[in-house]
Formats: sequence, C-alpha cells, structure tokens
Amino acid sequence: MTRYELTLLPKALSEVRQDSTLTRDDLKRLLHCGSDIAQRLLTHIQANEMVKIAERLQALPVAAEVRAETQFILGDTSGSSYSYVLRENARLNRALSKYRMKTEADKEQRAQEVHAEIEELKKLAKEEIQRKPQAVKPRKDTGLMLEISTPDLHAGKLCWPLETGGAPYDVKIAIATFERAIEVLLERTKNFDFSEVLFCIGNDLFNSDNPEGTTTSGTSVSNDGRFHRTFRQVRTMMIRAIERLRSVAPVRIVCVPGNHDMQTAYHLADSLECYFHANLDVTVENAPTARKYVRWGRCLIGFCHGHEGSRTDYPLLMATERPEDWAQTLFREWHTGHYHRTQNEETHGIRVRILSALCSQDDWHALKGFVNQLRTAQAFVWSKTEGLISEVFYNADAEDAITTETEIV
Repeated sequence: MTRYELTLLPKALSEVRQDSTLTRDDLKRLLHCGSDIAQRLLTHIQANEMVKIAERLQALPVAAEVRAETQFILGDTSGSSYSYVLRENARLNRALSKYRMKTEADKEQRAQEVHAEIEELKKLAKEEIQRKPQAVKPRKDTGLMLEISTPDLHAGKLCWPLETGGAPYDVKIAIATFERAIEVLLERTKNFDFSEVLFCIGNDLFNSDNPEGTTTSGTSVSNDGRFHRTFRQVRTMMIRAIERLRSVAPVRIVCVPGNHDMQTAYHLADSLECYFHANLDVTVENAPTARKYVRWGRCLIGFCHGHEGSRTDYPLLMATERPEDWAQTLFREWHTGHYHRTQNEETHGIRVRILSALCSQDDWHALKGFVNQLRTAQAFVWSKTEGLISEVFYNADAEDAITTETEIV
C-alpha cells in the first residue's frame, strides 16, 4: 500500500467495522478519495479479515504482518519488527513534513536577503540619481589603451594553509591583494599617457554563484562567509577600483562570465552600470554572451573565461563573429583565465593567452596537485597603430604576506 493509503486505512477500517455492507462508492464518499484507492482499501480489509482480527485480535491464527498492521491501525505500537517499520514510516513522514517546513523557511530567509540587497542597491541608486552627468574633460587622443587583467580572484574562497600547503586566503585578503595589484600596475605604467582604460571583470571574480556556496554548475566549494556579504564587499571594492582608474583615463568595463560566477558577475556589472550611470567616462559592456570583443585601432582583443570550447577554435571564432573588425585589424589576441597559470600560444599570428590568477590554492587544487602556481596580475599597453607595445606584471608572491584580523593559520 502507498503511504497515503496507509494513512486512510484506520478510518476505512473504522467505517467498515460500523457497517460491513459498505461498498467502494460508500467508502469513496466517506474518505473523500478516488475510486481506485477506495477499492484497494476495501479489498485489503476484506482479504486480511481485518474486521474479525480487530474484534478478536489474539484469538485468530493470522500472519504476524497482518496482526502488526492491524495493531498499528488500532493504536497499539508494540510488537514485531514489522510494527517497527510502520512506526518508522510514520516518524519519517513527520520528519519529512518538518523538513519541508524548514525548506520553506530557508527560502523565505533567502528571499529576505535578496530583498535587502535590492533595497541597498536602490538606496545607492537614489543617492547617485541626483547627480547630473559629469562633464568629461577633453583628453588628447594618444592612441594608447591600458588593459588591466586580474582574472580568477575568487573572492569568497577560503584557504587554510595547514590543509592546502599554500598561502592563507579569505575575502579580506582577496580584496587587499586585488587593490595592491591595481596600484602596482598603475605605478608601473604611469609614464604612458592613455586615452582609455580597459577593465575586464568577472572571470571568476567570485568563488561561488549563490547562497548555497556552489559554482554556477552546482559544484560545492570552500567559502569564507555569507554569499550576500561577499557580494557587497566586492562591489564596494570594484567601485573604488573604477574611481581610481577614472583618474587615469575614461574606463571601459567588459564583463566576462566565469564557470564559478556566471550569474553573479552579470549582476555585479549591472550594479556598476547603475552606479556609474551619471559618469560619461565610464561605460559597461554586459551583454549575456560568453565571449566579448574590443577593437582598438588595428588591434582586436577577444575575451572569454576559457572553460568552454577549444582554444584552437578561438581564432576562427573571432574571424567568424567579428568579420568586419577582423578585416580591419592586424594585431589579434585572446585573453582567457580559468587554469590559474600563464601560457601563450600563437597560430598564424593569433595569440591565445592564458592569464594567471591572484588567488591562493584551495583544498581541491591541493588534492589534485595543482599547487604553487605563481599568483600574478597583468597590464597591457595597446597602441592603435603598433599593437601591443608593453606588458607589466604584479607578482603577489614577491610581496609581504597580507594578513587580517582573523588570520587563517
């Protein structure tokens, strides 16, 4: 019998005991159930002679299972292992009901957290909406663009050195590492006069993509703290970074979704677009596409995280997806992340770069043996006419260790 039928059985037996002439339709009407269920209940009661057993339970030579089932229906929970099974079934049903209630409560809590996040974003928007669009000072077109690349920050990742064998890592350390990298890259390119700063965000900027602490595909990862708290901290960090880059030149933000943060990266870029809507020197490119392209004079740069597709196909994808830009450019590159290492491949003049990561190795990387990769960030100087003319690096492993008040030891 099904669980539902088992719950109806005591009432069905009670009705049949009071009136042994009840038909299927009578039972259907009394129990408010379907005809098939009523027939099965009636057949079960009659086949096992439950009415007689209920009247003279100990006198009849019946099977132990039937006796235990009838005892259970009558409220006697002592007896055989079958009685135990029946009791456990009832207990599990109660536990399942409690779990469903807990799940609903969790959903409500998450809804409240999302609502609080929306309210905070609205508050920020109200503060900024009063600002009139700021006039941008005319800048000399130097033909130079600065590209800042900091893929795979994995903000929110938690790394315990005793477990991973690497440097400690949490949200505070991630933010401090990122901001130090930005300052070093700007210092090392300060002798150039730029017309634009290209700032690529996403690319596994976040370690997880939801309050459950999993990646976009549902893989569980080691996280430091609550998802919404991390999102707010990183958003504030990005606002500070963009304000700093604006002091150098107008900023073009390009959002590249990663396999850890496909949804979160999109929402962050959307938040930044709202925040900087009154700043004419800040633009955000946040189309929900896996690949993005930037044209700078005779240069064409493609961006993707690198976890999907084959790198050998990237040059042809660029030519296919951007045929006009392809025809008018000579210097073409792809910039990807994902693998937490530095690697360059060049085929017929098209470079595909894998850029390194700033984050420390976590428990999964340590387990798989992906350890001691150099933690770097890069900046590229692009000329409209000459292509890539300079590269500079920030090497996190060469700097003093960043510690926090809750240092991971």
